[in-house]
Order: sequence, then C-alpha cells, then structure tokens
Amino acid sequence: MAKKARKKERKTRTPAFKETAPRIVVNNESSSDNDLCRANMKALKKNYPELARQVGDTPLNNKFELSKKVPQIKQNLYSKEGNFYYYNDNIDEDVADQIKALNLKNTRLAVFLGIGLGYELIYYMQSLAAIQNTNHILVIEKDMEIFKLALNSVNLVPVINNPGIRFIVGEKVSKIYARLRVYFAEKNRYVFVKAMKPIYHSSSLLLNKDYYLQVIKVLREAATHQIMFFGNDPYDSIIGIENMLANIKEITLNPGINLLFNKFKSKPAVVVSTGPSLNKNKHLLRGLEDKALIIAADASLKVLMDMNFKPHLVTSLERTSEVVDLFNGFSAAEVQDVYIAACPVVLNEVYQVYPGPRVIVYRNFDHFKWLGIDKGILDIQLSSGNMAFKIAAALGCNPIILIGQDLAFSRDGRTHAEGMIFGETDQISINEDKVTVMGNDGQLILTTPTWYSFLKGYEIDIAGYNGRCINSTEGGAFIQGAEVMPFQQSIDKYMKERFNPLEILKKYLSSFSTEEAKSDVMKTIELIDSTVQDMQDILLNCKKGLELCNRYQQKWVDILRNPENIKKLKNGVLKNIETEIMTPRINCQKMHNTFQLFFAHVYQSYLINHEIDNIAVPEKYDDINLARVEILLRQAESYAVIGDLANICLSSLVKARENLTQISMEDNSFD
Repeated sequence: MAKKARKKERKTRTPAFKETAPRIVVNNESSSDNDLCRANMKALKKNYPELARQVGDTPLNNKFELSKKVPQIKQNLYSKEGNFYYYNDNIDEDVADQIKALNLKNTRLAVFLGIGLGYELIYYMQSLAAIQNTNHILVIEKDMEIFKLALNSVNLVPVINNPGIRFIVGEKVSKIYARLRVYFAEKNRYVFVKAMKPIYHSSSLLLNKDYYLQVIKVLREAATHQIMFFGNDPYDSIIGIENMLANIKEITLNPGINLLFNKFKSKPAVVVSTGPSLNKNKHLLRGLEDKALIIAADASLKVLMDMNFKPHLVTSLERTSEVVDLFNGFSAAEVQDVYIAACPVVLNEVYQVYPGPRVIVYRNFDHFKWLGIDKGILDIQLSSGNMAFKIAAALGCNPIILIGQDLAFSRDGRTHAEGMIFGETDQISINEDKVTVMGNDGQLILTTPTWYSFLKGYEIDIAGYNGRCINSTEGGAFIQGAEVMPFQQSIDKYMKERFNPLEILKKYLSSFSTEEAKSDVMKTIELIDSTVQDMQDILLNCKKGLELCNRYQQKWVDILRNPENIKKLKNGVLKNIETEIMTPRINCQKMHNTFQLFFAHVYQSYLINHEIDNIAVPEKYDDINLARVEILLRQAESYAVIGDLANICLSSLVKARENLTQISMEDNSFD
C-alpha cells in the first residue's frame, strides 16, 4: 500500500510531498574511497579540468544523501531540506515515465535541466537519442553537490568522454549567458534553436524550478543573439562586401591593428561611448591623455572634440551613410593625432571626409581571410563600443574602463549625451520596444532590444578578457562581469603614471611600409579574376538546382496534400532524388575559397535561417519521409535566393576589378 501511495504522490511532485519511509544510507564515502568516483573524476579531469577542481572542493553531506531501500540495487538521492527522494521506488520505471511524459519529438539539441544521479541522461542516450536524431546534448546542473553524488553513484565515464555532450555545473544564471554564447557558436549549434528541447525529471524542478526557468530564457536569448551576429538581411550584407572592395586602397595603404597587439600591456584604457551619462564625467578626461589609452566610439568623437579633448583611437564599423557625418568637418590639423580605427566595411566616403591617420581593423568575417591582406582580425560584437573594448583588450590594456556606455535610457528619457550630432533623443531608439534591465544604481532601467544585444555583447567580451573591466558610466545598465566604480575613483586608482600612449601608437604604426601596397593590389586583381570564375560556376549550379527543384515540385505538393501517397515511393527513390537535388549545393561548397570565404558573409544570414527552419520541419510529421519531402520542396527558394545573391556579387566583383585596375595604373595612387 505504501508503494502505491508513493506513486500517486509522485505524479504531481508538489512541494507538499514528504518522504517518511525509513532511509538506509549506503554510500556517502568521500571520493578518495570510491573507485567508481575515481574513474569518473579521472575522465572529468581530462575533459573538464576546472569542473573537476570544483567538484574536488565541494563537500558531501550538506544537503543530500545517497541512499537505497532494500532490495533496491540502484542508488537514490535523498534531499534533507525537502525530505523527499528524487526517484520513485522503481527508479528505471520512474525515469522512463518522466521522460516519456515530455512527449519529445525531433530533439536535435537535448538540454538536460538537472542531472539527478545520471539515470535520465543514460536512459536518453540508450533509448531515445537515435530515435530523436539528437546531435548534441547539453547538461546544466545548478547544484555542485548533486553532480558530485552522481559521480559517486553511476559510471559516467562514457558520458563525460562523449564529445557530443557538454556539462555546465554550478554556474550562476547571471554568468551562464557568456558560456552559452560560446557553446552555440561552436559547431554552429545555433541552427538547432527550433529543435532544442528541455529534458528534466520533475524532482529537478521541485528543487530548483526558478533557476531552470531562467536558464531556459537565457538559452533562447543566447541562441538568438548568436544568430543576430550573422545579420538578418543578405542584401544588406552585400553592402559590406562592396564597401570592402571599394576600400582596397585604404586597406593596402594603411597599417593594421595587428602591429599594436599587446603593445599596451597592463596599461589602462578608457572606452568612451555616447550614452547620456557621459555628461556627468566627460570633463574628467582632461589630463588623462598621457595616463591612459583613450578609445572613443565614433558617435562620441565630436562630443569630445567640442570640449577640446582628443582621443587616441576612434572606432567605427557601421555601413550606413550616417557614419560619414560623424567624421565630417574636421581639419587635418585638428585630427592629425586621432587615428580612425575602422573596419573597412564602412562607406569609402568615411575615409574620404576624414583627414586624420588610419588603422585597419578586421572584424572576424571570412571575406577578410579571402582577401589575404593581413591586418589583424578581432571578434567584434555588434557596436562600435564593443569594438573599442576588443581593441583595448587586443592591445593588452588592463584595466579597461567604460564611460558613457549607458545602453539604456536616462531617467528623464534621453538616449545620448549632449552634443551628439543626431541629438540627445534618438527617435529610432524611442520608437523601439522597451525592456527593463538592472541599472548600475541597483534599480530597474529601460532599454531597447538593440541596446540589450550590445550589453550582452559586452558580457561575452568581458568573459573572454583576462583583465579587469570597470564600468564608470555612472548611470545606465549593469554589465555582468564589470566592476562598477565612479570615474574619479577609477582615475585615482589606476591612472597615476604617465606613459605617452600617442608616442607608442606612432612608434609601432610607423613600422608599416607601403612598398608592397601596389603588389597587394595586383594580387587582389588576380584573386578577383579567380573569384569571378567561381561565382559564375556557383550561379550555374544554382540555376541547375532550381531546375531540378521545379521538376519535382508538383510531385512534392501532391504528396503533402495527400500524405498517404508517400507510401508509393519505392525504396531508395527519395534518397536518390535528395542526392540529385543537393548535388549542385555540394558542388558550390567544393569551391571553398570563394563559396565559404568570399560569399558566405552574404548568403549566411539567409541560409542560417533556412537551415533552422528545415531542422524544425520533422516536428510537423509522424512520418519522417514527409518531412524530407517538405525540406526538398523548400530547396527551390534556397537556390533562387543564393543564385540572385551570387549574381549581385558577380557584378560587384567586376566593378571592383575595374576600380582596382584604374588604381594600379595611376602612378600617384600610392604616394
């Protein structure tokens, strides 16, 4: 009777449930006395050395016990605080029932919210992973002690050694975003965002429901922001390629940021952005020219120049025409010591109107690798402020101090600092949706989705930075990982010594020579000629692929309207047609230097979303073959869009070649 009552209570797993039956503790010995745990720990040290160290530092018997009831064979987990067992008496049956109740389908990325004692994970791998067509498994466990007890209970060596499985244990929600961004970026896992399913035992939610609900939110957020990194409009991405080609002369004639890598080791840097709080402390910049490397985001340049203060570097990466206005109107004398550190996807007019010196900074896009002119590549996020931080980090600066980086509305509704060229109230930001985040003052503050993505970009940057980041914005949104400190206090503490940053910049950038610039232009002309030929081949393959899709289109439409007709396809027919339709795509991919390095930045925003949608298709069907049919039907649009983009890029390459040929013929072009 007790067993039946136990099962009835366990169906709901409400906090009111208490386990009152006698407990027999059978395995609470330390890891040093546990052969099973030693084997698990050996695997953990090999694959997750930092996690292994944390496990070793975690004491047992604080909140949980390993226990079993006679005649059970498997260990159970007992919560002292909750006074309940994690699993029902029949552990195998309980685990199977719990996972079956989730009604999983098309779980390409399985996210385990809690590990328990590992039974759920092992059951899933043995019984469901293949059926679900799972590519990756992510295990997130809040409690380090639970994880250690799992290592004491079950042979997890094959799981820990499995490259398709990743563990995140004992991480605070506030810090987990950065790790998830890295996780999604690796192996392009973000494409599984619509086939990402949470898997959990209800006892895990009973213990840490709020934590795991927040984790689910951060998971979606991290995946979405990773996708945003690649842009959302392929036709907009073409502008970046066209601008790069138009800026070849600037690229070849000017030094790269790589000449400055680690040249400011352990020197302080101040990153200046244009948030409304800049009004409060911009005056404190005076006198810091020799005590810190000052890097300004492009929108703050005129604000600083109007107060007769010159930053050392000014960052810019946007491709829009508004950027030209941010650099226009200065005399050569005014900005002779202010380096524009732009990513050369900005409009060429930016370089034309700005009379100051330049430093070339590549964002981590493959088309700069295609170009083959090394200037230094940085993993820059979405804003010029993010770019300034990454430059400071690459140059070895420590600490990096932020000012004017509000990433939020001021309390009185302003968006920018006084003197910003487009005004203190940007209508685009005002018209955006609003969300609340924690402010640096500990109170909630309004921001926009765009600013929020910049904020999360800072979290990624800071998480990967081996130094101290201090947020001296004195207003605005709180940035996880940064230490909040008033700017005057930051100055007093970190900017005591003079080291003449401008002279360091000039010293190392002067080592650049333009002797090979003309040769680089000639090599680029040859590269463009080769790429033009490949793009013509890609265009032909897209046309062929579209013709094949059109040939089978009516067949697929008929099957999806009458699903029973799928049975009429003979064995192997669908596979053969899939191979036929996908062969032109494979032929394109074989032209790696062109299709991946040059063309990928253009088509990837479209193709990523196309792939995400295709991966989610099996969710709609009980018969996987029907999903395969719909995916084949979708390929026509793919070939049409990529073919159109290839045609535009082809025209851009031809135009770029004409411009480069003209440059190479002008004797004074490289003076």
